[in-house]
Amino acid sequence: MAATPAMRPEPFVHLSTDFIRAKEYFEAIIASTSDAICTTDTESRIIYFSPGAEAMLGLGMADVVGKSAHQLYAGGKPEAEKVMRLLRKEGSLKNHETILKGLGGRQTHVSMSVSLLRDRGGKVIGTMAISKDISSRVELERRLRELSITDNLTGLYNQRHFHERLAQEASRAKRQRYKLSMILMDLDGFKQANDQFGHLEGDRILKDFGAAVEGSIRREVDSAYRYGGDEFVVLLPGLPAVRAEKAAKRIVSCARTKIEASGVTCSYGVATLHPTGSLSNLIRQADRGMFKMKAAKHRPPRSPSLRVTHRV
Repeated sequence: MAATPAMRPEPFVHLSTDFIRAKEYFEAIIASTSDAICTTDTESRIIYFSPGAEAMLGLGMADVVGKSAHQLYAGGKPEAEKVMRLLRKEGSLKNHETILKGLGGRQTHVSMSVSLLRDRGGKVIGTMAISKDISSRVELERRLRELSITDNLTGLYNQRHFHERLAQEASRAKRQRYKLSMILMDLDGFKQANDQFGHLEGDRILKDFGAAVEGSIRREVDSAYRYGGDEFVVLLPGLPAVRAEKAAKRIVSCARTKIEASGVTCSYGVATLHPTGSLSNLIRQADRGMFKMKAAKHRPPRSPSLRVTHRV
């Protein structure tokens, strides 16, 4: 007997079932990844926000769908526009490192890959971005960088970083036309104290002096370095020589009570970068000032002058 229309299986039922299964399959894949998957329309409005994105940024889909994607970038609209420029130029973007902004302004470093979404006719209908959290790697790189530029005894920056920072600060000072001064300091009598009281006491003196230096300068503006042995340097952006001299005296005064008990004192030289001067001349100028002060300490005191009077 021929099948009646009511008995004949309908193709769209199978199609719907296959579609639902495929949809569930891809949703399961997406749900299983901790990467953030985000799609936008042609107006950069968010239309999909994966569970991995929710967990990474602490935001729910309801918090972001329909809103502009630039709100997720720590760099805001300029960073979002930069990503789109690169995407249009290359057609796809791979391993672009940026910072996303989550709940409460929390920032997450990510490596982002972005591609254009197209319909069957090839028309662009939006974008899809997949972001991997690389915060741990970025933090490890930061710590390694800190270790490479830090003196492990005093916690100040080391000589290697001094030369890097000096070049940067000098270039900025010349470009923005402000003063750049430096203080070069040396601990007088340190070798004798180190020999007499031992290396542990010598290390204590260096650490205490380093702490006095760091505690006497402007945070986030000035920078302090252990130049080598018992020599220290401070860079003072924006300060003329007179104010740099005051800063040097403040450092010495702060350190005096901590180091002079061991018979150690401090000599220093101050130098200010001339608009056309070289960095080597700046260091030499500070070095001459320091040795001039050091020499004055060891110069024997003058005998009082004798006045001879003649009686008539």
